[in-house]
Amino acid sequence: MNLLRMSLSASFLILAVIAFRKFFSSKMPRTVFLFLWMLAWCKLMIPIPTGFSVPVTNGWFEKMPDIATALSIPATALQTAGTKPDFPWMILKILWSCGALAFSLYLGCLHVLNLKKYRTAIPLKESSWILIWLKRKCFLHGITVGISDEIDSPLTYRILFPVILLPKQTDWKDKESIKLILEHEVAHIRHLDTLKKLCLAAAWVCHWFNPLVWLMVAFASRDMELACDEAVIRAVGSDKRKTYASLLVGLEAKRAGIDLLASGLGQSLMKERVNHLIHMKEKNSFTGIVLTIAATISCVAVYSAVPSGAFSMKSLKNDPTLGGIFELYSVEEYQRIVDTVKEDRGEGDPDVLAMERDLERLKADNGKGEFVIYKEAFMVSTETTVVAFNPTIIMRPELVNRNTPLTAGTYQNDIKDVTEILEDAVADGFLTATQKKRMLDKMEENLAGLE
Repeated sequence: MNLLRMSLSASFLILAVIAFRKFFSSKMPRTVFLFLWMLAWCKLMIPIPTGFSVPVTNGWFEKMPDIATALSIPATALQTAGTKPDFPWMILKILWSCGALAFSLYLGCLHVLNLKKYRTAIPLKESSWILIWLKRKCFLHGITVGISDEIDSPLTYRILFPVILLPKQTDWKDKESIKLILEHEVAHIRHLDTLKKLCLAAAWVCHWFNPLVWLMVAFASRDMELACDEAVIRAVGSDKRKTYASLLVGLEAKRAGIDLLASGLGQSLMKERVNHLIHMKEKNSFTGIVLTIAATISCVAVYSAVPSGAFSMKSLKNDPTLGGIFELYSVEEYQRIVDTVKEDRGEGDPDVLAMERDLERLKADNGKGEFVIYKEAFMVSTETTVVAFNPTIIMRPELVNRNTPLTAGTYQNDIKDVTEILEDAVADGFLTATQKKRMLDKMEENLAGLE
């Protein structure tokens, strides 16, 4: 459930990034888009509730009158949203697990096969001018360069001890082209693109059912290549654009396949890359800076405004529904209840008068959540009668009518009784195990306050 909610909330952010990419691609540097894609990845993979909505404040949670007895409401009418049986979700979980396993096996096998090819590469001699150039050019150490007859275009793999592989058929006399290739691969290493692709692969596996995640993976991979192209031109100068573009076209003609966990020169659509080289500017224009700021602020706002999904007791502390387990009466719903009871018992009945006072308080609250009236969560069967379980004993135990004072000792007994009731409710399909745990956590929190 949380994974689906996270995927849905991240979809808004992915759509926002795609829109900026579509309309302002030529005016903004690719590093900005990579930052926005990583923001979308965080939304997909990190279950942190980040909504701007104001939490419900501590207030008076009133005990629900015994309306079930008065109106003989059937049990099905008293179930709340979120307390239905788990069966459909179990089917979805099984389907998701099968899909995630299939994608994991596919990516894992593909990467293992590629690693077998990569390990056949022959490392360059330490005296090679390429290694000497790398040591002078790159502040990073521990970079290995190898030659392989199993690849058709240059690539980089590994995160901690990166390896640059060059095809065996490389024109070793063309030092200028080799330097351009190395500039591109070093940019991949500097940008930690192998790690980013590993993160994208994890998101793809977890959210394989979301087509927008597929688009995110594809566009983010292309933006990594474009960001490295930008880095090459900044390093060698704009006068080398034509040479570099010709090199890209030549490598694209030799391209073999795509390894999602490796970064290489020949892994993007060539038309976009060449067009980007032609239209890119060495310095950001004022318009580009404004668009960059606007895109970043917009996407951060979307990230913050749409909750990621996972519940925590901290976020549920002041939520009278306990994350949707309990249902509250609206003014209109409670008005209908009052009218029905009034018609059955008469206007002067004490219960009717009490309910009318509660109705006025509910109207005065106007949705702020400082005064709420609970619907019963589910039915509890005993040997002699059927009663409705009232959320008040969990949410505001001090408002429950009891013969003994509310103390830590008496509330511990309440927890034992409620635990048995909740176990029966889980067995009958009224609650999930997660919802049961959430209720008992709330009661333990109440107990700590009493102690």
